[in-house]
Order: sequence, then C-alpha cells, then structure tokens
Amino acid sequence: MTLKQSNPHLKSAAARAAALRLSAQTSSAVEGIRAPFAEGAKTELPASTEAFIAHWKRRVAANAR
Repeated sequence: MTLKQSNPHLKSAAARAAALRLSAQTSSAVEGIRAPFAEGAKTELPASTEAFIAHWKRRVAANAR
C-alpha cells in the first residue's frame, strides 16, 4: 500500500495540493524565502518540469553569494 493510499489526508487531490503548498510555505519561511508566498504575489505554474528546474537555476544564479 502506498502512502497516498494509506493516508486519509492525501486521498483528495485538493487536500494534497493544499498540504503541499502549506509545506512549501512553512519550509520556505524557515529558510528565509518569503517572497513567493507574500500576499498578492503572482505565481505562475511552470509549463514542464524542465521549465521549473530552469527557473530555479536562474534564481539561484542571480542570488549566489
């Protein structure tokens, strides 16, 4: 049995999406990255996994210390 099947909180697609967003938001706050979750922040979903990875590689390169 997979985690998705055994955990009642993960059975609903809407509940999974909300839980994932909350997890990312709280983890990002711990790391000090709050801008993507600021009120009114515009979020666009990447077209593909490759686009997502490329976006974050650009952000890391721009913010390299």
